[in-house]
Amino acid sequence: MKIDFSQFAFANRAFSEKPMTFCEPAHREMLASLIELVALETASHKALEQWQAAQLRNLLFHVSQRSAFWRRRLPAKKNVRDLSLSSLPVLTRADVIAQVQSEGPLILRTDPLTTSKSSTSGSSGTPVEFFVSDMNRRYNTARSLAQHFIEGRPLSLNRTKVKSGFIENKNGFTVAKDPSWTAGLDSFFKVGKGKYIEYAYPNIPKLLEELTRDPIGYLVTIPHFIEFVIQYIEPADLKRAGADYWLCLGGSPDEQIRQKFADVGIIVRASYSSEEVGPIGHECPMNPGHYHLAASNVIVELDKSEGIIIDGKLMGRVLITHLHSYATPFIRYDIGDLAQLKDSCPCGHNGPVLSDIRGRSKLLLKHPDGHLIPFYVRAGKFIELVKLSGYRIRQTDLRTIVVEIERPDPLTSETIEALKNMVVAHSGPGFDIEVLHVEKIDWGKNTKQLGFKNEILS
Repeated sequence: MKIDFSQFAFANRAFSEKPMTFCEPAHREMLASLIELVALETASHKALEQWQAAQLRNLLFHVSQRSAFWRRRLPAKKNVRDLSLSSLPVLTRADVIAQVQSEGPLILRTDPLTTSKSSTSGSSGTPVEFFVSDMNRRYNTARSLAQHFIEGRPLSLNRTKVKSGFIENKNGFTVAKDPSWTAGLDSFFKVGKGKYIEYAYPNIPKLLEELTRDPIGYLVTIPHFIEFVIQYIEPADLKRAGADYWLCLGGSPDEQIRQKFADVGIIVRASYSSEEVGPIGHECPMNPGHYHLAASNVIVELDKSEGIIIDGKLMGRVLITHLHSYATPFIRYDIGDLAQLKDSCPCGHNGPVLSDIRGRSKLLLKHPDGHLIPFYVRAGKFIELVKLSGYRIRQTDLRTIVVEIERPDPLTSETIEALKNMVVAHSGPGFDIEVLHVEKIDWGKNTKQLGFKNEILS
Protein backbone atom coordinates (compact mmCIF):
# COMPACT_ATOMS: atom_id res chain seq x y z
CA MET A 1 0.00 0.00 0.00
CA LYS A 2 1.24 3.46 -0.88
CA ILE A 3 -0.15 6.73 0.45
CA ASP A 4 1.24 9.44 -1.79
CA PHE A 5 0.15 13.05 -2.31
CA SER A 6 2.85 13.89 -4.85
CA GLN A 7 0.32 14.22 -7.69
CA PHE A 8 -1.36 17.13 -5.91
CA ALA A 9 0.10 20.64 -5.99
CA PHE A 10 0.73 22.01 -2.49
CA ALA A 11 0.45 25.63 -1.43
CA ASN A 12 3.85 27.15 -0.69
CA ARG A 13 3.02 27.52 2.99
CA ALA A 14 0.83 24.43 3.31
CA PHE A 15 2.27 23.22 6.61
CA SER A 16 2.22 24.75 10.04
CA GLU A 17 5.18 26.82 11.22
CA LYS A 18 4.34 26.26 14.89
CA PRO A 19 6.72 24.10 16.97
CA MET A 20 6.11 20.32 16.98
CA THR A 21 3.18 20.73 14.59
CA PHE A 22 2.70 19.47 11.04
CA CYS A 23 -0.66 20.82 9.86
CA GLU A 24 -3.01 23.55 10.95
CA PRO A 25 -6.11 22.26 12.83
CA ALA A 26 -8.58 22.95 10.00
CA HIS A 27 -6.37 21.13 7.48
CA ARG A 28 -5.80 18.27 9.89
CA GLU A 29 -9.53 17.82 10.44
CA MET A 30 -10.35 17.69 6.74
CA LEU A 31 -7.40 15.43 5.89
CA ALA A 32 -8.44 13.04 8.67
CA SER A 33 -12.00 12.93 7.27
CA LEU A 34 -10.71 12.27 3.76
CA ILE A 35 -8.45 9.44 4.88
CA GLU A 36 -11.31 7.88 6.88
CA LEU A 37 -13.66 8.04 3.90
CA VAL A 38 -11.16 6.75 1.34
CA ALA A 39 -10.27 3.89 3.71
CA LEU A 40 -13.93 2.94 4.14
CA GLU A 41 -14.75 3.16 0.44
CA THR A 42 -11.79 0.97 -0.52
CA ALA A 43 -11.87 -1.45 2.44
CA SER A 44 -12.33 -5.22 2.22
CA HIS A 45 -15.86 -6.62 2.06
CA LYS A 46 -15.74 -8.02 5.58
CA ALA A 47 -14.36 -4.88 7.21
CA LEU A 48 -16.90 -2.68 5.44
CA GLU A 49 -19.84 -4.97 6.21
CA GLN A 50 -18.84 -5.08 9.88
CA TRP A 51 -18.81 -1.28 10.04
CA GLN A 52 -22.12 -0.95 8.18
CA ALA A 53 -23.77 -3.51 10.46
CA ALA A 54 -22.64 -1.57 13.53
CA GLN A 55 -23.90 1.72 12.08
CA LEU A 56 -27.25 0.12 11.23
CA ARG A 57 -27.61 -1.19 14.80
CA ASN A 58 -26.85 2.29 16.12
CA LEU A 59 -29.47 3.87 13.85
CA LEU A 60 -32.16 1.30 14.72
CA PHE A 61 -31.52 1.76 18.43
CA HIS A 62 -31.81 5.53 17.97
CA VAL A 63 -35.19 5.35 16.21
CA SER A 64 -36.51 2.81 18.73
CA GLN A 65 -35.77 5.27 21.54
CA ARG A 66 -36.91 8.49 19.84
CA SER A 67 -39.83 7.61 17.56
CA ALA A 68 -43.26 6.08 18.18
CA PHE A 69 -43.66 5.97 14.38
CA TRP A 70 -40.60 3.75 14.06
CA ARG A 71 -41.44 1.59 17.07
CA ARG A 72 -44.65 0.61 15.27
CA ARG A 73 -42.58 -0.42 12.24
CA LEU A 74 -40.06 -2.54 14.13
CA PRO A 75 -40.84 -6.21 14.85
CA ALA A 76 -42.33 -6.56 18.33
CA LYS A 77 -40.54 -8.36 21.15
CA LYS A 78 -37.22 -8.41 19.37
CA ASN A 79 -34.02 -6.63 20.32
CA VAL A 80 -33.38 -3.98 17.68
CA ARG A 81 -29.71 -4.89 17.68
CA ASP A 82 -30.65 -8.35 16.36
CA LEU A 83 -32.88 -7.15 13.51
CA SER A 84 -32.04 -7.88 9.90
CA LEU A 85 -32.59 -5.06 7.44
CA SER A 86 -34.76 -7.21 5.17
CA SER A 87 -37.21 -7.84 8.02
CA LEU A 88 -38.25 -4.18 8.06
CA PRO A 89 -41.04 -2.72 5.90
CA VAL A 90 -40.30 -0.56 2.87
CA LEU A 91 -40.43 3.18 3.61
CA THR A 92 -42.44 5.30 1.16
CA ARG A 93 -42.56 9.05 0.61
CA ALA A 94 -45.96 9.10 2.30
CA ASP A 95 -44.41 7.39 5.34
CA VAL A 96 -41.65 10.01 5.54
CA ILE A 97 -44.19 12.83 5.33
CA ALA A 98 -46.27 11.24 8.11
CA GLN A 99 -43.26 10.80 10.41
CA VAL A 100 -41.98 14.34 9.88
CA GLN A 101 -45.40 15.90 10.39
CA SER A 102 -46.13 13.92 13.57
CA GLU A 103 -42.71 13.97 15.23
CA GLY A 104 -40.39 16.49 13.62
CA PRO A 105 -36.63 15.85 13.87
CA LEU A 106 -35.42 12.95 16.02
CA ILE A 107 -32.34 14.94 17.02
CA LEU A 108 -33.24 17.03 20.05
CA ARG A 109 -32.09 20.51 21.02
CA THR A 110 -30.15 18.96 23.89
CA ASP A 111 -28.13 16.80 21.47
CA PRO A 112 -24.70 18.00 20.27
CA LEU A 113 -25.87 18.07 16.64
CA THR A 114 -28.02 20.79 15.09
CA THR A 115 -30.71 20.20 12.47
CA SER A 116 -32.33 22.14 9.66
CA LYS A 117 -35.28 21.50 7.35
CA SER A 118 -34.73 20.46 3.75
CA SER A 119 -36.92 19.24 0.90
CA THR A 120 -36.72 17.20 -2.26
CA SER A 121 -35.65 19.00 -5.41
CA GLY A 122 -38.69 18.40 -7.58
CA SER A 123 -37.77 15.43 -9.79
CA SER A 124 -40.65 13.61 -8.13
CA GLY A 125 -44.14 15.01 -8.01
CA THR A 126 -44.50 14.02 -4.37
CA PRO A 127 -42.69 16.75 -2.43
CA VAL A 128 -41.00 15.58 0.76
CA GLU A 129 -39.84 17.81 3.59
CA PHE A 130 -37.37 16.32 6.05
CA PHE A 131 -34.63 17.21 8.52
CA VAL A 132 -30.85 16.91 8.17
CA SER A 133 -28.08 17.34 10.70
CA ASP A 134 -24.92 19.40 10.43
CA MET A 135 -23.05 16.06 10.28
CA ASN A 136 -24.89 15.27 7.01
CA ARG A 137 -23.75 18.56 5.49
CA ARG A 138 -20.14 18.02 6.59
CA TYR A 139 -20.20 14.46 5.27
CA ASN A 140 -21.56 15.49 1.86
CA THR A 141 -18.80 18.08 1.47
CA ALA A 142 -16.03 15.69 2.52
CA ARG A 143 -17.35 12.76 0.45
CA SER A 144 -17.53 14.89 -2.69
CA LEU A 145 -13.92 15.95 -2.16
CA ALA A 146 -12.85 12.38 -1.35
CA GLN A 147 -13.91 11.24 -4.82
CA HIS A 148 -11.21 13.47 -6.29
CA PHE A 149 -8.62 11.62 -4.20
CA ILE A 150 -10.07 8.19 -5.03
CA GLU A 151 -9.83 8.92 -8.77
CA GLY A 152 -6.72 11.11 -8.61
CA ARG A 153 -8.44 14.16 -10.08
CA PRO A 154 -6.46 17.42 -9.88
CA LEU A 155 -7.63 19.98 -7.35
CA SER A 156 -5.96 22.82 -9.25
CA LEU A 157 -8.76 23.04 -11.83
CA ASN A 158 -11.53 25.58 -11.43
CA ARG A 159 -15.01 24.33 -10.59
CA THR A 160 -18.06 25.78 -12.37
CA LYS A 161 -21.41 24.67 -10.99
CA VAL A 162 -24.59 25.47 -12.92
CA LYS A 163 -28.08 24.84 -11.57
CA SER A 164 -31.62 26.09 -12.00
CA GLY A 165 -33.22 28.47 -9.56
CA PHE A 166 -35.84 31.18 -9.20
CA ILE A 167 -34.21 34.24 -10.74
CA GLU A 168 -35.88 37.58 -11.30
CA ASN A 169 -33.48 39.81 -13.22
CA LYS A 170 -33.15 40.89 -16.84
CA ASN A 171 -30.53 38.27 -17.70
CA GLY A 172 -32.32 35.36 -16.02
CA PHE A 173 -29.26 34.17 -14.12
CA THR A 174 -26.94 35.09 -11.26
CA VAL A 175 -23.22 34.50 -10.76
CA ALA A 176 -21.22 34.06 -7.56
CA LYS A 177 -17.49 33.43 -7.32
CA ASP A 178 -15.14 32.06 -4.65
CA PRO A 179 -11.35 32.14 -4.56
CA SER A 180 -11.44 28.39 -3.81
CA TRP A 181 -13.91 25.50 -4.10
CA THR A 182 -12.30 23.07 -1.63
CA ALA A 183 -13.68 23.66 1.84
CA GLY A 184 -11.03 23.17 4.52
CA LEU A 185 -8.07 22.68 2.16
CA ASP A 186 -7.92 25.95 0.25
CA SER A 187 -4.59 27.02 1.77
CA PHE A 188 -3.11 23.52 1.94
CA PHE A 189 -3.27 22.47 -1.71
CA LYS A 190 -3.14 24.75 -4.72
CA VAL A 191 -6.77 24.70 -5.76
CA GLY A 192 -8.88 26.27 -8.47
CA LYS A 193 -11.52 28.96 -8.16
CA GLY A 194 -15.22 28.35 -7.77
CA LYS A 195 -18.01 29.81 -9.89
CA TYR A 196 -21.73 29.26 -9.25
CA ILE A 197 -24.32 30.10 -11.90
CA GLU A 198 -28.03 29.90 -11.09
CA TYR A 199 -30.53 30.37 -13.90
CA ALA A 200 -34.25 30.37 -14.66
CA TYR A 201 -35.22 31.64 -18.12
CA PRO A 202 -31.84 33.01 -19.17
CA ASN A 203 -30.68 35.42 -21.82
CA ILE A 204 -28.89 32.71 -23.78
CA PRO A 205 -26.03 34.72 -25.37
CA LYS A 206 -25.19 36.36 -22.05
CA LEU A 207 -25.39 33.04 -20.17
CA LEU A 208 -23.01 31.38 -22.63
CA GLU A 209 -20.70 34.38 -22.45
CA GLU A 210 -20.57 34.07 -18.66
CA LEU A 211 -20.16 30.30 -18.75
CA THR A 212 -17.06 30.56 -20.96
CA ARG A 213 -15.65 33.79 -19.51
CA ASP A 214 -13.28 32.02 -17.06
CA PRO A 215 -11.54 28.64 -17.40
CA ILE A 216 -14.32 26.15 -16.62
CA GLY A 217 -12.30 23.22 -15.23
CA TYR A 218 -14.92 20.96 -13.65
CA LEU A 219 -18.35 21.68 -15.16
CA VAL A 220 -20.84 20.46 -12.55
CA THR A 221 -24.40 20.33 -13.87
CA ILE A 222 -27.33 18.18 -14.90
CA PRO A 223 -27.81 16.48 -18.32
CA HIS A 224 -30.58 18.70 -19.60
CA PHE A 225 -28.45 21.83 -19.15
CA ILE A 226 -25.76 20.28 -21.36
CA GLU A 227 -28.39 19.26 -23.93
CA PHE A 228 -29.59 22.85 -23.90
CA VAL A 229 -26.07 24.35 -24.21
CA ILE A 230 -24.96 22.25 -27.17
CA GLN A 231 -27.83 23.64 -29.23
CA TYR A 232 -25.76 26.83 -29.38
CA ILE A 233 -22.09 25.88 -28.96
CA GLU A 234 -20.05 22.77 -29.66
CA PRO A 235 -18.30 20.61 -27.05
CA ALA A 236 -15.05 21.85 -28.61
CA ASP A 237 -16.04 25.39 -27.57
CA LEU A 238 -16.38 24.19 -23.97
CA LYS A 239 -12.98 22.52 -24.22
CA ARG A 240 -11.43 25.75 -25.51
CA ALA A 241 -13.03 27.48 -22.52
CA GLY A 242 -11.07 25.17 -20.22
CA ALA A 243 -13.60 22.41 -19.53
CA ASP A 244 -11.70 19.25 -18.56
CA TYR A 245 -14.48 17.33 -16.81
CA TRP A 246 -18.24 17.24 -16.89
CA LEU A 247 -19.34 16.04 -13.45
CA CYS A 248 -22.90 15.01 -14.25
CA LEU A 249 -25.56 15.32 -11.55
CA GLY A 250 -29.20 14.26 -11.48
CA GLY A 251 -29.29 11.75 -14.31
CA SER A 252 -27.33 9.76 -16.85
CA PRO A 253 -25.51 11.49 -19.72
CA ASP A 254 -26.82 10.85 -23.21
CA GLU A 255 -24.44 8.37 -24.87
CA GLN A 256 -24.02 10.45 -28.03
CA ILE A 257 -23.19 13.54 -25.99
CA ARG A 258 -20.79 11.52 -23.85
CA GLN A 259 -18.96 10.44 -27.01
CA LYS A 260 -18.86 13.99 -28.38
CA PHE A 261 -17.28 15.14 -25.13
CA ALA A 262 -14.78 12.28 -25.22
CA ASP A 263 -13.85 13.18 -28.81
CA VAL A 264 -12.65 16.63 -27.69
CA GLY A 265 -10.99 15.40 -24.49
CA ILE A 266 -13.64 16.25 -21.89
CA ILE A 267 -13.95 13.47 -19.30
CA VAL A 268 -17.50 12.64 -18.18
CA ARG A 269 -18.28 11.30 -14.71
CA ALA A 270 -21.80 10.86 -13.39
CA SER A 271 -22.91 10.47 -9.81
CA TYR A 272 -26.08 9.02 -8.31
CA SER A 273 -27.55 10.86 -5.36
CA SER A 274 -30.75 12.22 -3.87
CA GLU A 275 -31.72 15.22 -1.79
CA GLU A 276 -32.95 12.90 0.96
CA VAL A 277 -29.81 10.83 1.53
CA GLY A 278 -26.94 12.53 -0.31
CA PRO A 279 -24.42 10.47 -2.34
CA ILE A 280 -25.47 6.95 -3.33
CA GLY A 281 -22.91 6.02 -5.99
CA HIS A 282 -20.16 7.35 -8.25
CA GLU A 283 -19.70 6.25 -11.84
CA CYS A 284 -16.88 3.82 -12.55
CA PRO A 285 -14.09 5.53 -14.55
CA MET A 286 -13.74 2.43 -16.74
CA ASN A 287 -17.37 1.32 -17.12
CA PRO A 288 -19.89 4.09 -17.80
CA GLY A 289 -23.31 3.41 -16.30
CA HIS A 290 -21.87 1.38 -13.41
CA TYR A 291 -21.96 3.14 -10.04
CA HIS A 292 -19.70 2.15 -7.15
CA LEU A 293 -21.84 2.61 -4.05
CA ALA A 294 -21.00 5.26 -1.47
CA ALA A 295 -20.70 2.58 1.19
CA SER A 296 -19.67 5.10 3.85
CA ASN A 297 -23.15 6.63 3.52
CA VAL A 298 -25.74 4.08 2.41
CA ILE A 299 -26.75 0.45 2.21
CA VAL A 300 -28.61 -0.35 -1.02
CA GLU A 301 -31.04 -3.22 -1.63
CA LEU A 302 -33.24 -4.15 -4.56
CA ASP A 303 -36.86 -5.21 -4.20
CA LYS A 304 -37.54 -7.56 -7.12
CA SER A 305 -40.93 -8.76 -5.90
CA GLU A 306 -42.80 -7.07 -8.77
CA GLY A 307 -40.85 -8.99 -11.42
CA ILE A 308 -40.29 -5.93 -13.61
CA ILE A 309 -38.38 -6.81 -16.80
CA ILE A 310 -36.86 -4.08 -19.00
CA ASP A 311 -34.84 -4.96 -22.12
CA GLY A 312 -34.80 -8.57 -20.98
CA LYS A 313 -33.33 -7.71 -17.56
CA LEU A 314 -35.02 -8.34 -14.22
CA MET A 315 -35.06 -4.99 -12.45
CA GLY A 316 -35.63 -4.16 -8.81
CA ARG A 317 -36.83 -1.11 -6.93
CA VAL A 318 -33.92 0.71 -5.31
CA LEU A 319 -34.22 0.76 -1.50
CA ILE A 320 -31.85 3.08 0.36
CA THR A 321 -30.84 2.94 4.01
CA HIS A 322 -29.05 6.15 4.98
CA LEU A 323 -26.72 5.21 7.81
CA HIS A 324 -26.42 8.76 9.14
CA SER A 325 -30.12 9.75 8.96
CA TYR A 326 -30.61 10.47 12.64
CA ALA A 327 -32.75 13.61 12.14
CA THR A 328 -35.27 12.06 9.71
CA PRO A 329 -34.57 8.33 9.31
CA PHE A 330 -34.48 6.82 5.83
CA ILE A 331 -34.44 3.05 6.34
CA ARG A 332 -35.31 0.87 3.32
CA TYR A 333 -36.54 4.00 1.55
CA ASP A 334 -38.07 3.46 -1.91
CA ILE A 335 -36.36 6.21 -3.88
CA GLY A 336 -38.49 5.58 -6.97
CA ASP A 337 -35.84 4.20 -9.32
CA LEU A 338 -35.30 0.78 -10.87
CA ALA A 339 -31.84 -0.74 -11.28
CA GLN A 340 -29.66 -3.83 -11.15
CA LEU A 341 -27.33 -4.50 -8.21
CA LYS A 342 -24.18 -6.63 -8.35
CA ASP A 343 -21.51 -7.55 -5.82
CA SER A 344 -18.60 -6.23 -7.87
CA CYS A 345 -17.70 -4.15 -10.92
CA PRO A 346 -16.10 -5.33 -14.19
CA CYS A 347 -13.22 -2.95 -13.39
CA GLY A 348 -12.25 -5.14 -10.43
CA HIS A 349 -13.80 -2.98 -7.70
CA ASN A 350 -14.75 -5.47 -5.00
CA GLY A 351 -17.87 -3.75 -3.73
CA PRO A 352 -21.57 -3.40 -4.58
CA VAL A 353 -22.37 -1.70 -7.89
CA LEU A 354 -25.61 -0.33 -9.32
CA SER A 355 -26.21 -0.34 -13.07
CA ASP A 356 -29.06 0.13 -15.56
CA ILE A 357 -30.61 2.82 -13.37
CA ARG A 358 -34.03 3.76 -14.74
CA GLY A 359 -36.56 6.36 -13.69
CA ARG A 360 -35.02 9.68 -14.72
CA SER A 361 -36.12 11.76 -17.71
CA LYS A 362 -35.22 14.78 -19.78
CA LEU A 363 -36.26 18.08 -18.23
CA LEU A 364 -36.51 20.14 -21.40
CA LEU A 365 -39.27 22.52 -22.40
CA LYS A 366 -39.95 23.17 -26.09
CA HIS A 367 -40.88 26.74 -27.01
CA PRO A 368 -43.34 27.56 -29.82
CA ASP A 369 -40.44 28.65 -32.05
CA GLY A 370 -38.87 25.21 -31.62
CA HIS A 371 -35.94 25.97 -29.31
CA LEU A 372 -35.47 23.93 -26.14
CA ILE A 373 -34.67 25.26 -22.68
CA PRO A 374 -33.92 23.46 -19.43
CA PHE A 375 -37.00 23.44 -17.20
CA TYR A 376 -36.78 22.59 -13.55
CA VAL A 377 -39.06 23.73 -10.73
CA ARG A 378 -38.05 22.79 -7.20
CA ALA A 379 -40.75 21.26 -5.02
CA GLY A 380 -40.10 23.98 -2.45
CA LYS A 381 -41.52 26.58 -4.85
CA PHE A 382 -44.88 24.81 -4.78
CA ILE A 383 -44.76 24.31 -1.01
CA GLU A 384 -44.25 28.06 -0.55
CA LEU A 385 -47.47 28.83 -2.43
CA VAL A 386 -49.93 26.08 -1.57
CA LYS A 387 -50.47 23.17 0.80
CA LEU A 388 -50.49 20.05 -1.34
CA SER A 389 -49.81 16.32 -1.31
CA GLY A 390 -48.52 16.12 -4.87
CA TYR A 391 -48.04 17.98 -8.14
CA ARG A 392 -47.24 17.33 -11.78
CA ILE A 393 -46.29 19.65 -14.65
CA ARG A 394 -46.84 18.50 -18.23
CA GLN A 395 -46.12 20.16 -21.56
CA THR A 396 -48.98 18.84 -23.67
CA ASP A 397 -48.36 20.84 -26.86
CA LEU A 398 -46.13 23.65 -28.11
CA ARG A 399 -48.14 26.33 -26.31
CA THR A 400 -49.66 24.56 -23.31
CA ILE A 401 -48.29 23.72 -19.89
CA VAL A 402 -50.64 21.90 -17.53
CA VAL A 403 -50.04 22.04 -13.77
CA GLU A 404 -51.90 19.50 -11.62
CA ILE A 405 -52.15 20.17 -7.89
CA GLU A 406 -53.20 17.26 -5.69
CA ARG A 407 -55.04 18.28 -2.51
CA PRO A 408 -58.49 17.75 -0.97
CA ASP A 409 -59.66 21.39 -1.17
CA PRO A 410 -60.12 23.50 -4.32
CA LEU A 411 -57.61 26.20 -5.19
CA THR A 412 -58.42 29.87 -4.75
CA SER A 413 -58.16 32.21 -7.72
CA GLU A 414 -55.26 33.99 -5.98
CA THR A 415 -53.35 30.72 -5.57
CA ILE A 416 -53.98 29.74 -9.19
CA GLU A 417 -52.62 33.10 -10.36
CA ALA A 418 -49.57 32.79 -8.10
CA LEU A 419 -48.85 29.29 -9.46
CA LYS A 420 -49.15 30.54 -13.05
CA ASN A 421 -46.73 33.39 -12.36
CA MET A 422 -44.25 31.02 -10.74
CA VAL A 423 -44.32 28.64 -13.73
CA VAL A 424 -43.92 31.53 -16.22
CA ALA A 425 -40.88 32.72 -14.26
CA HIS A 426 -39.26 29.36 -15.08
CA SER A 427 -40.62 28.78 -18.59
CA GLY A 428 -40.55 32.27 -20.03
CA PRO A 429 -43.43 33.83 -22.03
CA GLY A 430 -45.35 32.24 -24.87
CA PHE A 431 -47.26 29.51 -23.02
CA ASP A 432 -50.83 29.06 -21.84
CA ILE A 433 -50.59 27.84 -18.25
CA GLU A 434 -53.48 25.67 -17.05
CA VAL A 435 -53.64 25.01 -13.30
CA LEU A 436 -55.89 22.10 -12.34
CA HIS A 437 -57.02 20.94 -8.92
CA VAL A 438 -57.21 17.14 -8.65
CA GLU A 439 -58.00 14.94 -5.67
CA LYS A 440 -55.58 12.31 -6.97
CA ILE A 441 -52.99 12.53 -9.75
CA ASP A 442 -53.24 9.66 -12.22
CA TRP A 443 -49.64 8.43 -12.40
CA GLY A 444 -50.55 5.34 -14.41
CA LYS A 445 -47.92 2.61 -14.22
CA ASN A 446 -44.93 4.93 -13.92
CA THR A 447 -42.38 3.56 -11.48
CA LYS A 448 -41.28 7.09 -10.63
CA GLN A 449 -43.77 9.90 -10.20
CA LEU A 450 -41.94 12.61 -12.11
CA GLY A 451 -42.75 16.21 -11.30
CA PHE A 452 -42.30 17.26 -14.93
CA LYS A 453 -43.03 15.38 -18.13
CA ASN A 454 -42.69 16.68 -21.66
CA GLU A 455 -45.34 14.84 -23.66
CA ILE A 456 -44.26 16.22 -27.05
CA LEU A 457 -40.61 15.13 -26.90
CA SER A 458 -39.77 11.54 -27.77
